[in-house]
Amino acid sequence: MLARGEFILETFGENADHVAFLVDGYVAGPAAITTARRNFPNQYLHYHRAGHGAVTSPQTQRGYTAFVLSKMARLQGASGIHVGTMGFGKMEGENADRAIAYMITEDAADGPYYHQEWHGMNPTTPIISGGMNALRMPGFFANLGHSNLVLTAGGGSFGHIDGAAAGATSLRQAEQCWKEGADPIEFAKDHKEFARAFESFKSDADALYPGWREALRINSAA
Repeated sequence: MLARGEFILETFGENADHVAFLVDGYVAGPAAITTARRNFPNQYLHYHRAGHGAVTSPQTQRGYTAFVLSKMARLQGASGIHVGTMGFGKMEGENADRAIAYMITEDAADGPYYHQEWHGMNPTTPIISGGMNALRMPGFFANLGHSNLVLTAGGGSFGHIDGAAAGATSLRQAEQCWKEGADPIEFAKDHKEFARAFESFKSDADALYPGWREALRINSAA
């Protein structure tokens, strides 16, 4: 961990303070996270939880929950951790998973069983990924109640019909749509990138916004 961290900082030179360290916290273990945090206190430490389903999935019937994993990540000093998509993306989860986001960001929060006081411990940012795109974001934000998170929507950006830049813009517009409390279809009429997301992710558009083709004057055969 130390050798890799030092190599990264040396490689990026004057831009090193803008670099985030991504560590597979479940695979490498808590010691990897705490070692990185103690020795590189000023770097953003991204806790990648790959493999955690081996113990956190309800199907395993053993281990601990993703909620517990997230609390441990905060205790270990992670700057951010994946928290799933709360039923709005392709990852396993449900709407109630939003409690994880509040538990790791707030100084006091209620879990499924206990109240937790963090006594000023640094918060951990929720990281959202897994099948998210602009069409799913308004509902996701409405469920979560805020947009204070890190969104890593690769498919939602690169899968956009007009390219990654337009995809990224559509995601920003999706947040704007939610903040304004606007109807997504009406909002799309004045926001090109968001509108083109309907054509980019047709199956989601059909499921979430029936009648979108007629409203946006899109050829049904397209």
